[in-house]
Amino acid sequence: MDVKKVKEQLVSAGIEVYRTRPTEIHVAERVRLHIMDSGVRLLLGDEMRISFTARSQRSDFPEGATADELFARVREVIGPDAKERGYAETWSGTTMVHDPIDAAKVLDVWHEVTWTKPAGDTESAIDEVRWALGLERYVPPTR
Repeated sequence: MDVKKVKEQLVSAGIEVYRTRPTEIHVAERVRLHIMDSGVRLLLGDEMRISFTARSQRSDFPEGATADELFARVREVIGPDAKERGYAETWSGTTMVHDPIDAAKVLDVWHEVTWTKPAGDTESAIDEVRWALGLERYVPPTR
């Protein structure tokens, strides 16, 4: 698959692209006007796949909550909708968020889970990107 052609189709559909790599397109999500993130990706290879990552943040949960509990919360909130739509969990792990001024200082720990599914053609991929962008992928504690 031609990454340039797929990127052009995404942009034509009104989807902002954050970055491209030879086999990956990172879809842009504006955190603020001047800050972007990318938790939704199009993976190109033998087949096109869409991938999205959801997370819980250690700082938002009660003291003493375990990593297993934080992963379980993400799976509990996001998993059913993802599975219903044909996604499968493909990765989970933690990301340390470091202070940009003092790299030795950890500001937070994210517990992330990634789901992936075949995207079919580009039109289907665009629909899936829009669905994933509309999904609240930050998972707070239960209220």
